[in-house]
Amino acid sequence: MSRLPGSSLRCVNIICGVVVVVVGLQAHSYEGPFHQKLTFLAAKQFNRCVAGTAVPRLTALQVRYVAKSNIGQAETSIFVRMFNWSYYDRGAQAERSMLWLIDTRFHKHFNEVVAGLDDAGNTAERYRSLGRVVNYVQDVTSPARAVPVYTARFWRLNLADRFDSFPLDEEAIEEALSNSCDYLHSARDSYLQILADAASNTLAAVQGPMTGMPVSWESFWKLSDDEHGFGEYGPAGNNFGRKSEFRCGEAERCVLLDNDPLYADFALHRHIAAVIGTMRALKVLQSQGLPVVAEE
Repeated sequence: MSRLPGSSLRCVNIICGVVVVVVGLQAHSYEGPFHQKLTFLAAKQFNRCVAGTAVPRLTALQVRYVAKSNIGQAETSIFVRMFNWSYYDRGAQAERSMLWLIDTRFHKHFNEVVAGLDDAGNTAERYRSLGRVVNYVQDVTSPARAVPVYTARFWRLNLADRFDSFPLDEEAIEEALSNSCDYLHSARDSYLQILADAASNTLAAVQGPMTGMPVSWESFWKLSDDEHGFGEYGPAGNNFGRKSEFRCGEAERCVLLDNDPLYADFALHRHIAAVIGTMRALKVLQSQGLPVVAEE
């Protein structure tokens, strides 16, 4: 077999290195600041909801342990991201690897984090582990992670799904959660159930109708027929939040505008789901040691 000239070999190595780094950079959905805001919003609403109950309120320090660990997991080094993608397996929550190199065993990693939380020897480590659990729960409220759709298009210099950078409307989230706490008090939870509920809620939203349009949100993230497989971007492409025009019928074309209200409404409900999932996870830990109250 002939050998490549030295200069050509160096070029190949550089190209491969760039590809690997680019692929690694897209491994998570929301960035650290998003996770922090979602966590602080959840902690604030959680303390409001448990006031006057047997469930202990969170201290400021406990909240910061959770937030710091959550952010840390979202901002892991590219060397960790290269071999660990946070894509949900909607088929059977299987602990399995896809491809020979990249480790996509989302549920195996999640279960390991939960086991670490249960085995934590001190208060600080318990809340740090909870932050890692919360990171997974928040991630699956992003459509590209729950469907899932592989987000990196390095040949187009696109590394992430545009939904993941759509602004949080903190005031609207707080207003939506302020009328009731039933979503928190209705059941005794497990971390796995919270994760599954958050992902299922996202999938239902993606398959739900786009208000006023003859299509669903699968126009952006199309599910695969294989429950264990990756989906793909729909006819609207990776353009959430931006002007987009695409076929949506025999002779019709659907149009969404920059910062269209439809985008804002869809994102708001995903972000509310992220906060509720976080609150439920907080309650699991805060309720440990309390007597089980039978549901009426």
